Parts: sequence; C-alpha cells; structure tokens
Amino acid sequence: MNHPHEAILKRYLQLPDVLEKAVQGLDEAGLDLKAEGWSIRTYVHHTVEGEMMWQLYLRAILGRNGIEFPIQWYRALSQDEWVDHWASTRRSIKPTQLLFRGSTASLVELLRNIDIEAWKNHGKLTWPGEDRQTFLSVRDIILMNMRHVNQHAGDILSIRQMHRGQVD
Repeated sequence: MNHPHEAILKRYLQLPDVLEKAVQGLDEAGLDLKAEGWSIRTYVHHTVEGEMMWQLYLRAILGRNGIEFPIQWYRALSQDEWVDHWASTRRSIKPTQLLFRGSTASLVELLRNIDIEAWKNHGKLTWPGEDRQTFLSVRDIILMNMRHVNQHAGDILSIRQMHRGQVD
C-alpha cells in the first residue's frame, strides 16, 4: 500500500540534496562569503540545526499529543548569539551535511512506519510577538522544515550570485 503522505516524504528526503547543491563547488573561502549578515557556512549550520530541533519536537508529539514545545531555551538568545555559541562561522560543514542526510532519512523511515493517525498529533507553542498559541501537526512541521531549507538554500544562492566571479 502506498503511504498517504508519500509525496511529501519523497520531497523531504530531497532536502539534503537541495542544501548540498546550493554549496556545491565552494571552497572554504567561498563558504565564508556573505551578503549582509550571515555567511554561507552559517546558513548551512543554522538550517540543519533548526531542522534537528524541529525533528526532536516532532518526535515529542508522536509520544505525547498536545505537548507544549519547550522552546524557551532557544528563545533566550537571539539567533546571532546561537551562531556564536555554536561556532557556526568556524566549523566545517561536512559533518553537518552528513548529519542532515542521515537524520532526514531516519525521520522519513520513522514517519513511514508510524500509525497514520499519528500524523494528526500536534504540539503547541507561542511564537515571539504573538499572544495566541499555535498548534503544529506532524505534517505542519514537515512542511515548515521544507520551507525553511528552501528559503535558506535561496539565501545561499543569492550570496553566490552577489559574489559571482569570485567563487564560480
């Protein structure tokens, strides 16, 4: 039987390819190019680490439907401060890329094997600047992660375009 979410899962499995294609051919100096703000290297780490964080929350809602996501620890600092604390401007991207590929494959395998009703499970959080709670289902988180990766792959490609001739 074909999984009802198979199309989404197949696209999700392609996320590591999307990110790897965006940085393909860049040397260490190329990874440090930036527009305003973050470097390409930083975007890679941020993208994968964000996806890993949401994977943990996704697993939490599979075990406890309706859980409130414990995201206060992350909101305690700005994203730029996390970049500094996690050395995102200095680390090699290779281990991060390998982690992304493996974690994505593992998550898809999990989601293909859970009870289909578990896709309706949700978690709750209140976004910064919002008063109301948002409810995010398994499907919502998967789609959010896909948008996040595609957005930052686009940011990387924009930086590359801005520096065309220096890196390509």
